[in-house]
Amino acid sequence: MPAACGPTTGAVSTSLASSLVTDPLVTFDSAWSIIARTHWDTTYNGVNWSAVRAELRPKAAAATTTGALRAVLSDMVSRLKQSHFSIIPREVADATAGGSGSASGGAPAPDRSGSIGAEVRYLDHTIVIAQLDREGPAAQAGVRTGWRVQSVDGCPLSARLARMPNEPDARREALTAYAIATQSLAGAVGDTATVVFADERDTDRTVRIVRAPAPGVVAKFGNLPAMNAQLAFERVKTAGKTVGIIRFNIWMPILSPQFDAAVDSLRDADAIILDIRGNFGGVGGMSMGIAGHFLDSTRTIGTMVQRGATLKFVANPRRVDTRSRGVTPYAGPLAIVVDELSISTTEIFAGGMQALGRAQLFGVQTSGQALPSVPERLPNGDILYHAIADFLNPVGQPLEGAGVTPDRVVPLTRAALLAKRDPALDAAMAWAIGPITAK
Repeated sequence: MPAACGPTTGAVSTSLASSLVTDPLVTFDSAWSIIARTHWDTTYNGVNWSAVRAELRPKAAAATTTGALRAVLSDMVSRLKQSHFSIIPREVADATAGGSGSASGGAPAPDRSGSIGAEVRYLDHTIVIAQLDREGPAAQAGVRTGWRVQSVDGCPLSARLARMPNEPDARREALTAYAIATQSLAGAVGDTATVVFADERDTDRTVRIVRAPAPGVVAKFGNLPAMNAQLAFERVKTAGKTVGIIRFNIWMPILSPQFDAAVDSLRDADAIILDIRGNFGGVGGMSMGIAGHFLDSTRTIGTMVQRGATLKFVANPRRVDTRSRGVTPYAGPLAIVVDELSISTTEIFAGGMQALGRAQLFGVQTSGQALPSVPERLPNGDILYHAIADFLNPVGQPLEGAGVTPDRVVPLTRAALLAKRDPALDAAMAWAIGPITAK
């Protein structure tokens, strides 16, 4: 029997959300106070933060369930109208690496550790298969890029997308749609997803796909939910030249040695392309170490501005390889491919390298959600994820809101996917092998 077609905006236990809450004001006051003392802007982005407390504190006092208190807290942080402010339920933050269970002893979050082996994007108000793992279950079942996802386990995806919050920013809309579709397609390893696609002829095809473990390695950072971190690289020979392509989906320390090894393997390449589309960010400090692989002198890739303090993101040249041998940083042409799901640390890195003139960017405008942030545990066990600083690129421009605009804007289209083309990567490749001089 198909699962109920309810909203899929988060893997949250209904039983825990309906559980009785005690001392809701302790949690509310803690969350309000954390933001009051750590927000870098004493005007709170033009919001009267004291008035927000006065308005919402009675509602928090009246909250009798965990879900009701979370709604008040979410309302509070949304008033700032800035990225990186959210409430992460404790059962999501504490989910085990296998995708279920709760370290805090609460009700488990649904197991979503299984994947169909496909990346999706939101194109023309529909969800489209944008990339496939060659050996993954979806590809093995005959799914192709460019196919539209119509329904999952009997639940029409269009109905779920129609319930999305009204987003004036197309990038935020794309992110919300991506989250809904990804959660709909995920499930327990070994479970079968029955997915209806619209193929290249817009004919419905029903495909049964057995979910496999998500690729990569499980990474955990602080109080944030566990994530699958993955990195891959390849050498592509074209037009008599060799281009290295490195892809990674998250900025987590566990991937740093893999990135170092990838650069070592590609030092003789004529050009390198970093494909960081769909990379949601992670540990901001990693951006300095990665940048050092491509800079021949100490450079500042941006500045973090906190209340009463600033921190320069200084990248030092990487002059030793993974075998402790002396090397020079890679000096060849560097292209970076980004999209509307390139977020946070990804924007810090890409924006910094572009502003320094070290890299050419391809794709579409990034998310514009680039505020340095930290997760803090609240008294009720939930996590307050909150920004603590603004971030400026090397020429003093903020990345929040505007994001990073590529040097060459190359949108993704369903027609290109159906034709097995990747316009942004193709454009980066053409630039990389062209008659250019490294900057």
